[in-house]
Order: sequence, then C-alpha cells, then structure tokens
Amino acid sequence: MDEFWETNLILRTLSGSRAHGLAREGSDTDTRGVCIPPARVLIGLTQFEQHESEGGDHVTYSLEKFVRLALKGNPNIMESLYCHAEDFLFLTDAGRRILQDRDCFLSKQVGQRFLGYALAQLKRMERHHRWLRSPPSCAPDPATYGAQEVGGRMRFPDADQQKAHEADFKHWQHFKAWRRDRNPSRAALEEQYGYDTKHAMHLIRLLKMGDEVLTLGQVIVRRPDAEWLLGIRDGALEYVQLMELAARMTATLERKLKTSQLSEHPDRAKAEGLLVELQLEALSRT
Repeated sequence: MDEFWETNLILRTLSGSRAHGLAREGSDTDTRGVCIPPARVLIGLTQFEQHESEGGDHVTYSLEKFVRLALKGNPNIMESLYCHAEDFLFLTDAGRRILQDRDCFLSKQVGQRFLGYALAQLKRMERHHRWLRSPPSCAPDPATYGAQEVGGRMRFPDADQQKAHEADFKHWQHFKAWRRDRNPSRAALEEQYGYDTKHAMHLIRLLKMGDEVLTLGQVIVRRPDAEWLLGIRDGALEYVQLMELAARMTATLERKLKTSQLSEHPDRAKAEGLLVELQLEALSRT
C-alpha cells in the first residue's frame, strides 16, 4: 500500500503546544492531518482510519474518521478546524470546504468534551499527587480483606471484600507502571513543585477553552492568555490553589452547559452531506 495518507492529503495543521502558542525551546512539533483515501479503501476491502508516525507526533486521519470525531466534539479535532491561520501547513480546495462549514460541528457537546478532557486530566493529577505524598509501599495483602487460602486459592469472605482487594491491587499496578515509566522531565516538575505543572497548564487551558466555546461560540486555539498559562507551567500556583481554581472553573463550565445558546447537538446531516460530496468528488477524479 502506497502512502496515500500523504499523496491524498487535504489538510494539515500544527497541533499541541505550538498551535496553542505555549511552546518552549525544545518543544516537540506535532501535526494533525486529514486525507481522502483512494477508491480501494473507500469502497473496497482495505480499511483505513488513521496513520501515526513513529512516536505519534504526526497523525493523519481519513476524512470519514475526522468527521466522526468532530461530530463528537473531540477537542483535538476541533482545534484542527479552528487553529490560527499561520498554523495551517497544507490546505487544498477540499480542505477549505471543510473549514468553510466547520461551524456545523459546534454545539454544547464540544463544551462537554472539553470539560471531560479536563476532568480526566484533573483525576490523573490528583492520583499522581497522592502517590508523591504517600506512595503505597507494597501490594495489598489478601489477608487484610479476610481472605484465606483454601485448596491452593485465596477465598474471600464475600464478593465486596474480593472486589475491594481487586480494586486496590489494580491501583498498586497502576502505581508501579507510573513509577517505572515516568517521563524524566515530568518527574522533575513533580519533584520541584509537588505536582506536574505542565499537566496543570493544560487542565486550565481545557477548562478555559470549553468556557469560550459555550460563551462565545468559538474555539480559540492560539491562546491569548499564554503568559498566564505559562506562569502556571512555571509553578505560579500552589497545588491547593490550583485545585481551587479548577473547581471554580469546572462549576462555571457546568453551569454554562445549561445556559449556553449553542445547539444541543451538531448538524449531523450537513456534516454527512459534506463528507459524501468530498469523497464522491475524489472518486470521480480517479
């Protein structure tokens, strides 16, 4: 199979910290692209959703998957649709048509997904902070949960105790994997500030962007508040202050999900019509 994800490319943008205006010296250069696969993929037996470079810095989606993710309000995909003009690295007429109709993907659902991404980031930070302050010393002992060895197997007194042990053992495994695979630069941030300040920066960015979507009906990718966000990256907030800020912003975002003037759902019919039209045009040329 030739590299049609390159030859059939219709759009490519910068992504990540460079698209946000938050890059520092040594920051990776990430990109995200969209292609229209050839006929044997669109209507044949070959299947294709996306291609990732080694290391995952450069991702190219099929147009069909890109549209599906955009209809779900995926923040990464929405950023590709609304990134700063200078950050479009490649754009064809088909790509411009997508940008022309990009507002069909906007809805409250986008704000909800930004909130969901932020809460996942928050949960990860809280878990890592607990591990830094009070790391588990060993795997949970089944006997602590009332288990006894019977016939070579551990038997628990009831299902609740067994589930509790399984949950704690899974937590222990996650802790070991985190300790083993920690990114050295992130570990240094945690050592210096007591928490991962880069995670914190992106947590607040996601909450702010979700708020802007619901309030302004815009996805503002290149951050006008970059200096403030980079200050958070550099430890401007104590952990408790960060958690308090995140709680206030989360509450605001949840309230605006109820009051926003955006539609409840994206315009699926318009998005599907655009997808069909662009793919038929690509087929007709081949």
